[in-house]
Amino acid sequence: MTRIIGVVSGKGGVGKTTLVSNLGASLAKEGYNVAIVDANLTGANLGLHYGLISYPISVHDVMKKNAALTDAVYKHPSGVDIVPASLSFEDILDTPPVNIKEDIKTTFADKDYVLIDAATGLDRETLNAIDMCDEFIIVTHPELPTISDALRTKSIINKYEKKLVGIVLNRVTKKDEMKKDYIASFFKLPILGVIPEDSSIRRSIELKTPIVLSNPRHKISLEVKKITNALIGKEVQTTASTWDQIVLTLFGGTKKGSGNPKQK
Repeated sequence: MTRIIGVVSGKGGVGKTTLVSNLGASLAKEGYNVAIVDANLTGANLGLHYGLISYPISVHDVMKKNAALTDAVYKHPSGVDIVPASLSFEDILDTPPVNIKEDIKTTFADKDYVLIDAATGLDRETLNAIDMCDEFIIVTHPELPTISDALRTKSIINKYEKKLVGIVLNRVTKKDEMKKDYIASFFKLPILGVIPEDSSIRRSIELKTPIVLSNPRHKISLEVKKITNALIGKEVQTTASTWDQIVLTLFGGTKKGSGNPKQK
């Protein structure tokens, strides 16, 4: 059965699209049949992460009923099927959000996973994307204002009575003081991964190749692998009490007596 998972955040700039592109590639590397859909109609850039610069048909055309969803699918060498959103300003202006979940279920009936990159905020565009998904991953930065926005997003998803898989902490730095156990208690959800801020992400975007493909042993790639394992059930989700071990591993050194977290 196809799992349609929305990747959402309360605000922009937390690295949601970067996670979608890398998580899609990571799932494909594990042998799963994966599609990713850009549902961020007014801030499209998911296709750019995979090197899609110019394409004749996008999800905007599908929502305007000018094309079938099958016509908007582009195959990446990694095996990931990509449905990009249009980069045209005209398309942004004249494309109202439309629920294409039935098209997704029909077109991608053979997929194991469909990841949907939702718009940020809680406007009509975001609510439409939420309506199209069955499960959700919330991406947030470990600071109070961003956490607050993400909690509002969680509340909306709960009103839709949809499943929340867990939280990904992204763009984490040494200065971030909010601890993982506090964040887990705020959300009452597991923390699937803790991804550090790193300039390699910017370089991977410039190279138009997800970092899990270009540098699979990078600390970010290993953390995305943990999130992948949590989704597919290969690894027990990390508990809040191991925050110190994760931070030490990501930023150098190991906690005495604990060793490195096991990577699969």
